Amino acid sequence: MIAVPPLIPMLPFLLYPSLRLLPEGALWIDDGKVLVVADVHLGKAATFRAFGLPVPEGDNARDLQRLLELVRKCRAAHLVIAGDLFHAPSGINPELQSALADFIAALGIPVSLVVGNHDAKIVNLPNELNSAPHLDLGENLRIIHDPGHASGERLHISGHWHPRVRIPDGRRTSLRLPCFLFRNNTLVLPAFGSFTGGAILSRESDDRIFVALHDKVIELPAALVS
Repeated sequence: MIAVPPLIPMLPFLLYPSLRLLPEGALWIDDGKVLVVADVHLGKAATFRAFGLPVPEGDNARDLQRLLELVRKCRAAHLVIAGDLFHAPSGINPELQSALADFIAALGIPVSLVVGNHDAKIVNLPNELNSAPHLDLGENLRIIHDPGHASGERLHISGHWHPRVRIPDGRRTSLRLPCFLFRNNTLVLPAFGSFTGGAILSRESDDRIFVALHDKVIELPAALVS
């Protein structure tokens, strides 16, 4: 079983002692053994190639393999994708369809897709994905895609922003790292896909930001965030 630090000492999720941030850029919910990732963007490289850009292949296979290994490492009973599993219709080719079918078969557990803005462009989402606009896990936890759709007092888990943080390491240089962002009542996950890019945060005063450091997730002091 994967060893992960508890989220509770860092975040005010008093109703959720089972939440864990994973250094792989995912959320683990021990209650129900649910693994949550966001923004895989399968087919993005193929979409670029369809427009004539010489982007190398292989991102789909790598990302699906990483996700399969993480599911097995956690012994997850349910995989939830918080939006944008796919990138665009032009990126869904027979190779991707076959790879995704093999991936779902190898998982052997339920897979839920919270439909993201990119997924909404796909006419026929695979039935095995159990797609829906949002997913409630109990009364006080809702999985959405866009943080802007959070409402009410419940805790929301989302993606969409592909958050990254800039940490200055010199007068003219800085690190740019994927991060978890906790803002208001929403935890925004980093993009899981390896070919997704990210947006540097415009930090707000009450934000809490977490990054992976080796095999741990740590909270960044506000003074380190530029």
